[in-house]
Amino acid sequence: MSPRTWLLPFLVLLLLGGTGTALYIGGLGSPGKHLDHFPIAVVNQDKGTVTPDGGREDLGQNITEEMQKGFSSSNEIELRVLSWDDAQAQMRQGDVHGTVVIPESFSADATALVSGSLSADVVSRPSITVYTNPLAGPLASSLATNAIHPALEQANRGLGEQLSSSATQAQDQAQTELRGQLEELGTQLPAQLEQQIAPKIGGTSADLLADPIAITTTAFEEPPEGAALGEGAFFYSVLLMVVGLSGSVALHFLIDSRLGVAPVELGPRFVLGPQLRPARWFTYLVKWGIVIIAALPTAGLMMWVASAVGMAIPHGGWFFLTTWLSIVTVSAVTFALITLFGSAGMILSLIYVVFMGLPAATGVVPLEALPGFFRVIAPAEPLYHMTMANRAVLYFDASADAGVQGGIIGMLVITLIAVVAAVVFSAIYDRMLGRRGANLAPSAGGTAA
Repeated sequence: MSPRTWLLPFLVLLLLGGTGTALYIGGLGSPGKHLDHFPIAVVNQDKGTVTPDGGREDLGQNITEEMQKGFSSSNEIELRVLSWDDAQAQMRQGDVHGTVVIPESFSADATALVSGSLSADVVSRPSITVYTNPLAGPLASSLATNAIHPALEQANRGLGEQLSSSATQAQDQAQTELRGQLEELGTQLPAQLEQQIAPKIGGTSADLLADPIAITTTAFEEPPEGAALGEGAFFYSVLLMVVGLSGSVALHFLIDSRLGVAPVELGPRFVLGPQLRPARWFTYLVKWGIVIIAALPTAGLMMWVASAVGMAIPHGGWFFLTTWLSIVTVSAVTFALITLFGSAGMILSLIYVVFMGLPAATGVVPLEALPGFFRVIAPAEPLYHMTMANRAVLYFDASADAGVQGGIIGMLVITLIAVVAAVVFSAIYDRMLGRRGANLAPSAGGTAA
């Protein structure tokens, strides 16, 4: 057997294996190491409080400033100081992956711990709530909490030291005042009895003062049933990509066979139509036009099946549009690459649409946690815009700002570029090289149709 027979397939397999591993594993393997302006919000609702000595404490503002200072040392985290209304709006659009909320009574609760440590009064721990955004992706929520919790733990330690010091001073002052009152009354108590009645910080109070903040982590909005923990939109987009890519490749062979361009085997049949020698650009438009029409019932069927197996579809009209447009976009790109590069276009489609598209789609790892290469190519990837549009429809009330508008426009732009490139360059090919046609004849044992 000639080396030409097996060498090229061997090299193709090496190319796909190596390229796929480098792009997919390289892109998704270490998201925590590639954080760049990862968006997190802090909402300071604390109203502050007046201390017993007439001073004022704004502990929520102190924590906010400490977080700003800590995160400003690098470009990994983009901390946004927002109102609660703005934070909710950005969470509902998937623009923020986590939000820290400091309540109105934070300073009052914290300072009350000092006086409570010297009395039997019941006090509440100052609390902070961390809201995650699983609808923007479960991994994004994990990255957000991994960034937020160390900052809050540091703030907790700092506040604990401050409160413990204040409590110690208050204890010393209370004991001094007790001695003064006893002296004024002319009462001399045994040292042991005086020590027993003197105000002092108990062990439990000391532990509470050292670890004062109660941190609660909860989801801002839980993913609906059938949403695959927030990744359902991405999985559905990947399915659309597979349908668009594999369907286009299958249709490419079938149409070429009918136009007499290249033979195709259908089981025992060897099919090759009359050699019509159509223009390359005409063949492209015929193939893509069939997909445009066939994608309409396909989109409806996919939506029906998805709904039947439990996926919630809140905006059917918009979801039908993004489903249909996703298939059409992938098809336009696949046919364009095949038209421009022949059979090698199928390999290029795998590399561009699948291997480069999957990491850049932000379905698994958010864009802000990807290597810089994928942040650059994401706007040129069909799967990125498909995922953004489908996710916005399913989880973010079909909001234009949440990704519907950008996703649809992005898919239309990619489609337009693919169609123009395929038509223009195929016309140039035909003019320079002549119309393509098949010179192969069916084998003696086969049948032609």
